[in-house]
Amino acid sequence: MIPLVPARLAFDVGGVPYSEVYGDVYHSADGGPAQARHVFLAGNTLPERWRGRESFTVVETGFGLGFNFLVTCAAFLEDARAPARLHYVSAEKHPFGKRDLAAALARYPELPPLSSELLAAWPLALPGFHRVHLARGRITLTLLLGDAATLLPQLQARADAIYLDGFAPEKNPEMWAPAIAKELARLAVPGATFATWTVAGAVRAALAQAGFAVGKRVGFGRKREMLTGSFPGHAGDAVVRDRRVAIVGAGVAGTSCAERFAARGWTVTLIDRQGAPAREASGNPAGLLRPLLNLEDGANARLSRAALGYALRHLAMLEGAIWQASGVLQLARDAEQAARFERIIAEHGFPEDFAGYADAREAARIAGRAVRGPGWWMPAAGWVAPEGLCAANLALRGERIERRFASEAGRLARLNGAWRVEDARGSLIAEAPVVILANATGARGLLPGIELPLEAVRGQVSRLPDAPGRTLAVPVCGDGMVAPLPRGGFCIGATLQLDDPDPAVRIADHVENLKRADSLLPGFTQGADAAGLTGHAAFRATTPDRLPLVGALPGADGVHALLGLGARGLVWAPLCAELLAARLENEPLPLERDLAFAVEASRFAASALPS
Repeated sequence: MIPLVPARLAFDVGGVPYSEVYGDVYHSADGGPAQARHVFLAGNTLPERWRGRESFTVVETGFGLGFNFLVTCAAFLEDARAPARLHYVSAEKHPFGKRDLAAALARYPELPPLSSELLAAWPLALPGFHRVHLARGRITLTLLLGDAATLLPQLQARADAIYLDGFAPEKNPEMWAPAIAKELARLAVPGATFATWTVAGAVRAALAQAGFAVGKRVGFGRKREMLTGSFPGHAGDAVVRDRRVAIVGAGVAGTSCAERFAARGWTVTLIDRQGAPAREASGNPAGLLRPLLNLEDGANARLSRAALGYALRHLAMLEGAIWQASGVLQLARDAEQAARFERIIAEHGFPEDFAGYADAREAARIAGRAVRGPGWWMPAAGWVAPEGLCAANLALRGERIERRFASEAGRLARLNGAWRVEDARGSLIAEAPVVILANATGARGLLPGIELPLEAVRGQVSRLPDAPGRTLAVPVCGDGMVAPLPRGGFCIGATLQLDDPDPAVRIADHVENLKRADSLLPGFTQGADAAGLTGHAAFRATTPDRLPLVGALPGADGVHALLGLGARGLVWAPLCAELLAARLENEPLPLERDLAFAVEASRFAASALPS
């Protein structure tokens, strides 16, 4: 991972926000919000152009202080004829930290109230894509934190309007390079427009060479001229589609999908063989939300960073005391792993509010008790109650989600362009043009002839009651987990067993979980009797590469999957559900192109393998 270098808040002699790195101001001395309205809104003929649309997408090359974003959102929310949804995608190489951004925006009382909502959801300074939902979901901001030259090629989107903003071309020529113009042309829909405050000859030439029609118009303030233009062609008519979806499985994966599709106006039928949601693998009393860190910073680690941030922002929208951003302490198993932990932190330079190395003394201070040794302290991590998460997902969009519980899907059948979800006797449970399989290994066999590379892994957690001296300040994990429960006691575990179909809670597994907990926290389980514990046993579905299956299943048009979440379902599920919904709605994707490909449900099919 290449660490971001955050911007530092500074001002020029006139009090205008100023970049010491580029030696240039963030906006015109004649006013930032006013410049945004004149150059970027009026320059793209907004709000007129978004009227009559279902959604509208803006792509911006430099977020800066967010003036263009906030002014655009204000116009959008004030327009009675605006679309249902606005997507705003913006790259930023040097993002401000939350404190500096808040201080800067506080100087502009004319900015809309949405600025406080933006600050509350502002992501950590980690490279990659960060998706943020604002204004009750009507506005979706996708921040591309890092070099635009690297991240724009990773963007899958269809831009209706383009804001070319950045420091002056002579100060930051990379932002205005021909390669950037070519990427913007790739993203532009027919009839897309662009606007920028500069009229530099090299910028005009790059845009024209990329295929844009380029013209000048009156500039803002002291700038005599500015550039506007368009991409050839005309926007096609909106495609009216049947927005009905049947989702099989009402655990974290299924309820996350139900919430994301219902948020976009789909009519959702949620099916589960149990009588209520979260009765199987999502039935554990607590689970951890934490990133995966490794030296190579592979797809799994990058996905986990994006997914963790998205999951925490999603949880912040939900009702109920179902989670806590408590931080998580992950302990090394021995000196060799501790050295690796320390090297990973040194190698990647993570922000200290994301992850850092804690020696044994610091780890004990964080935990509030003796621990087995050093490890990672991850302040941005936390815990969640899976059953509460599932219930809150359904409550958030309840009016659009029909529940068909105590109904076990036995097969899928195609009839008249729609899919029938039938039980084992052939009776209809639900019918829809789109089906999402989110029922772990239960998805196998619903579509004969389609192989799903899923393996069932049995796991059991145990509930450890409170006892004198049995205290813990934060969740701790390593070769197991100990997490305080909101109503008292602790969730400990979990076992991991392959080729074990036994669904019963077993005393032997309680014994193993007690040993795991005591290994992490010496003396923690003293006095506990395995025979007196309760717990939960269930089966997770894993894939050969330990990444989820997300997207269309080959050979079954209209059938999609959110499967194979393994032990990280609580982190993966919200963002993967958003990815699936964005794909079906033809919206900007919330992940880099290579990460979206890494989790494609079809990646194990023969046609997806390299020749």
